Order: sequence, then structure tokens, then C-alpha cells
Amino acid sequence: MMLMPAAVLIVVLLAAISVDRAVVFGAQRELITAAQVAADNGASLGVDIDHLRSKGQLKPDPSAIERAINLAAVSFPPDTTMTWHLEGDVVVVELSRKVDLVFAGGVPGASTTETVRARASAELRLSDPD
Repeated sequence: MMLMPAAVLIVVLLAAISVDRAVVFGAQRELITAAQVAADNGASLGVDIDHLRSKGQLKPDPSAIERAINLAAVSFPPDTTMTWHLEGDVVVVELSRKVDLVFAGGVPGASTTETVRARASAELRLSDPD
């Protein structure tokens, strides 16, 4: 009977850790989805159309990629920072944001936020006619 309060405290502590981890993982999934949408937009809309029509080859158009990614950025969670770059014909989008933790504030010295990062890429390429 004397161990029951300690057991309840441990169960409450584990539940608090689980909730905070669920918040972080949920935010990370949301950020990964947003990064993938932005990378896909950049890859699909970031082709130099004039070069494709005249030479039949893909050539990235950085300004078109920038516009497409900024268009997708409207759906990003608040306070999201974004960077993007080209690696050859691959558009790489990196996002990060701070997530507020629910129960960590109750622990002295613990951080009340955690930074979540996501990286996604999409390749500029012509689809196969097959």
C-alpha cells in the first residue's frame, strides 16, 4: 500500500512523456508532409519551359522553383523556417520549427520547446511514355 503513490507518480510521469513525444512526432509528420509538397511543387513547376520545348531537355529554372515553393509555403505551420537548394536536378527543401511541449514545463530546468526538422527532395525528370 505504501508503494502505491510512487507507482501512480511513475504512471503519470510516463503519460506526460508520452504526450510530449506524441506532440513532437505529430509536428514532425506535419512538417515532413509540408516539405514534400514544397519539393514536389518545385520539381514539377520548376522546369525551364522554353529550354524544354526548344531542345527537349530538362533544365531547372530557379526562379520558377522559388515561386512554386513559395506557393506551397502558404500551407506551412506558423513560424516555420524554410530553405531550399538544387542538387543537380533534385530540389531539396528543408523546414524547421519550434514545437511547444505540453508537460515539460512542469519539470524544473526542462525546455518547454523542441525544434523539429524535416527534409524532402524531388527530382526534375520527364515521365516515361511507357
